[in-house]
Amino acid sequence: MFEQTIAELTHVNPDVRYEAARKLGEAQDERAVTPLINTLPDDNSKVQYAAFSALIKIGASEAAVPMIDALVSAPNSRVWDLLKLNVGMRLRNGLLDMIPRGDLQLADQLTEAAENEAFDEQQRAFMIRLLGRTADSRQVEKLIDMLIGDTDWMQGAAAEALGWIGDARAVSPLLLFLSEGEPSDALRELAAEALGRIGDTRAVEPLIAALEDTNEWVRRAAAEALGNLGDRSAIEPLARALQDEVVMVQDAAFDALKKLSYGSYTAEF
Repeated sequence: MFEQTIAELTHVNPDVRYEAARKLGEAQDERAVTPLINTLPDDNSKVQYAAFSALIKIGASEAAVPMIDALVSAPNSRVWDLLKLNVGMRLRNGLLDMIPRGDLQLADQLTEAAENEAFDEQQRAFMIRLLGRTADSRQVEKLIDMLIGDTDWMQGAAAEALGWIGDARAVSPLLLFLSEGEPSDALRELAAEALGRIGDTRAVEPLIAALEDTNEWVRRAAAEALGNLGDRSAIEPLARALQDEVVMVQDAAFDALKKLSYGSYTAEF
């Protein structure tokens, strides 16, 4: 049955090819990765999307580069149209999770694509987020410039990318966007998340202050980041955040407190 489904990826009828790709994604069998990669250039956009979605479901890291090749080679593809929609969030997040860290060749390709005017701003922002997942520290200064002086779309992408790269050079610029009154709630949230990933304790006090932000998503991100930083001076502010009026902030504070308390518990045994 599996071999038959693989064979149907090359069927003359695009509806059959689409259904085969969909079934292979549901099966999540890694034997289907190479055949699905070979299906990415299909001349039918529905089949392309099904192959892309199936590879995301399987989650094999070797599919990431061919999938990005397909996106970079076709700025106006139907796959791109779907990725931009809210329903494309699963695919975007799935591809982000598949990016291999340390692939400098891929990082160069993504950097070039992010500067290509054939792509719109939303596409270029996604390329920057993908770039961040490669953890290419060569791009830090360029991303900092983008963080400070670009549009909201690109600033948000740069903040996220800098967090995943984890270079301490990004701490001071990110802290500039953590103060309440900055133009975007979303950017403050992304800055808090990035600072938590970088792990520099210079961010502790500003993140504690962000627990009082008027935006609940910023407060949630600040609580989560403080848990990641591991500085026990945040315990009392996080304990107060357990009384936050928003449940997700309470939950983030509780999880952060568990992380901060774990070391003291284990040290006693």
